[in-house]
Amino acid sequence: MDNVVNPTQGRKDFFKIIKEVNVNKKPVMIKPTKSKKKGAVIIGEDDWNAIQETLFLANQGVDKQIRERENDDVEDFGKAWNEL
Repeated sequence: MDNVVNPTQGRKDFFKIIKEVNVNKKPVMIKPTKSKKKGAVIIGEDDWNAIQETLFLANQGVDKQIRERENDDVEDFGKAWNEL
């Protein structure tokens, strides 16, 4: 992860970080300075929603259906709609 800050810097620039993760679509890691301590990752709201949607679809088996149909012949949906 390219964008890593320590907790002190994260606290100081909190609102700036929120804006940046939403504009740049790149997460920011808050990494503690003490070893063996876990940090956190800040991501934008749109990215969070996309992750949640992906997890939901994966839990519904949609990812499996997509893999099963990867090698199917390409369907021309424009043509299919015009034939209705």
